[in-house]
Amino acid sequence: MSEMRTRFLPKMTHDEVVEYRKRNDIIFVPFGTVEVHGTFPLDVEQTAPEAFALCMAEKVDGLVLGELPYFYPGASPMSPGTIQMSVESGVRYLKEIAHSLLNQGFRRQIYVSLHGPAFLTAGTLVVDFFDETKVPITYIDLVEATQYAAKQGVKIQDYDSLFFGAYEILGRKDELVVDDSICAEPKQDSETSIDHLSYFRRYAHPSGSIGFYFARPEDHAGMTGALKSIEERDERCKKGAEKIREIVDHMEMPEYVEAMRYVDKETSSVILPKYADILPRNKYPDFTGKK
Repeated sequence: MSEMRTRFLPKMTHDEVVEYRKRNDIIFVPFGTVEVHGTFPLDVEQTAPEAFALCMAEKVDGLVLGELPYFYPGASPMSPGTIQMSVESGVRYLKEIAHSLLNQGFRRQIYVSLHGPAFLTAGTLVVDFFDETKVPITYIDLVEATQYAAKQGVKIQDYDSLFFGAYEILGRKDELVVDDSICAEPKQDSETSIDHLSYFRRYAHPSGSIGFYFARPEDHAGMTGALKSIEERDERCKKGAEKIREIVDHMEMPEYVEAMRYVDKETSSVILPKYADILPRNKYPDFTGKK
């Protein structure tokens, strides 16, 4: 296999996709938000999963469908920079993309996010899509992935380092703010009530336990993001990129995509022949052969 000019599907040509599809069927779909996040650019939580997705795709000869930033932001619509999208609308949009990708031959689809509330969208997507098609697509929550890597011995200072690294990997570090007059302090305290009331997060993920909005922009993740100098930016971006690649090294992506194939084969060769007459029938063909 020769080196690919790009792994981002929208940047490829028709002929390049045709050639790729002759050998593989893997595509990563990073999705995120446009929302207040300290003094980082508003699309930082789209930039980060795209960088991770690219690194993961390189491990398994996959493609990446990026530029999907407008999904449920959670508690940050109190900022004029946050684009609001309901969970229901986001699921519907991603599902249309998933059906299209399946028709195009991408049977192994991996949805990726680094945003706490994203499980509300992605979890619904993967189970509903499976019921409709009987094709097991998956979701990688990069919060969980980084925690897994940490348990394997990867030292992760904070998520900011990964955000900086994402801009390095994607060649976009000029988008970061460099201004020594900006106070970019980490989160010190919070005026948002859910941060002080532990009842809700005891029994469910905070983003799915009760509806709430942040009381202040800095209650989301502090005001970090802006950097004091070009030298600081370049150093933090370089170290962050190395950390992202180290995390991906511990994610066992070749085994992951083979496990997807195993579940797919089990579904088609074991589960459907036994239970097709009683399984959910939404949009998939009648596998029983009945008229």
